[in-house]
Amino acid sequence: MTATPNLETKNIEYVLDTAELVLTSSRECRAGSAGEEQAQHIYMNELKKFCDETHQEQFRTHPGAGTLAEKVLCILLVVCVILFSDAVNSGSVFTASLSLLMSLIIFCIFSYKFIFDGKKLDFITPTKLSKNLLGIRYSRGETLGRVVLVARSDAPQSMRAHLFGNRSPFILSMCAIIGNTVLFCSGLLFLFSGAPEKSPLFYFLTVVCIGFVPFYILSAFLINNRKVASGISSSIIPTSILLSIMKQLHDNSFRYEKTEICCLIVGSEYSSRAGAYHFAKKHKRLFTDVPTVFIPLEEITTTRKLAVFFKDGSGTKGSSEVASVIGEAAENLNITIHKETSLLGTSSYTPFSKNDFPACSLGTSKKHISKAISANSDKLQNVSKKAISDIGGLIIETLNYYDG
Repeated sequence: MTATPNLETKNIEYVLDTAELVLTSSRECRAGSAGEEQAQHIYMNELKKFCDETHQEQFRTHPGAGTLAEKVLCILLVVCVILFSDAVNSGSVFTASLSLLMSLIIFCIFSYKFIFDGKKLDFITPTKLSKNLLGIRYSRGETLGRVVLVARSDAPQSMRAHLFGNRSPFILSMCAIIGNTVLFCSGLLFLFSGAPEKSPLFYFLTVVCIGFVPFYILSAFLINNRKVASGISSSIIPTSILLSIMKQLHDNSFRYEKTEICCLIVGSEYSSRAGAYHFAKKHKRLFTDVPTVFIPLEEITTTRKLAVFFKDGSGTKGSSEVASVIGEAAENLNITIHKETSLLGTSSYTPFSKNDFPACSLGTSKKHISKAISANSDKLQNVSKKAISDIGGLIIETLNYYDG
């Protein structure tokens, strides 16, 4: 027995109504804020209606640690450029060596924090308490598998808005990587050349390095300014869709024969990753009683630009297999979906895959992310009901595949 892979009309309206309720109730979405607490209160009340078992689990997090680390690294890059410029003017080996060392340290910190998703540097911001919310719907018979659908509790009226579109963080990050590499190579060449004072070649390289400074300044001071949202957070729709699926299963008294379905709502913004890590580590042994798959939802705006994100190789177990199952479900429903491999530490599946759970993310293709719903454009009433129906249907069909 399988569930029909579509969302009923009343549950499509439920998605929009729930999103509207949370939006009007929650102003902030940072961990530990009153707005996050209110949003999670609403979500938990809904989970209690549709699930056999619910849990709230507190965890400690460092909201804004990623943004602050980025700002600090960009400021240090500007300092490195100034030091290199002074070294070229004075022929100082010490200043050039200091610039070179700082450049290397910046690269190592950036790689650890943003490529390998390191957490040990998060102490730079104060710790706050947040919560994970878990709803469980049992299987009809003996449980032989488990699928955990994951979303975030973002739903702010004020949020971090990218001034130049959602592609800008990626573009500025690439500029920082390239600029730091040029600076490092220039400093290395300067030292190997005997630190010549006022050399035309190194004056030219200094100008090239200075050319990257505006990108560092933009990234440090402008790119993530907090603004009052005139639109909506693109993560509120996936959360409401997951609730609507649990509601539809409940309303129809439907249970999968051998698959337990869980809805996990983690923290907000940057803290959502901390919540996911906390949950994956805490349940690493408990959730291995049966094969367990995690499917986090990222930003979703339209079914014409959907993608699954997975990690292929690098010790990951089952990530590409989960992506293939979702791909088969999409093909069965005539929904086009892209398969995109991701760098380490860049997608919502990372906390689960790092703890040996098969996982992949579902969201808007990175090729189209600049057109995702943003804080300053789209309104809730502009969200396509067909997109909600199709995405809900895709998730239900994926659950059918796992139960089958």
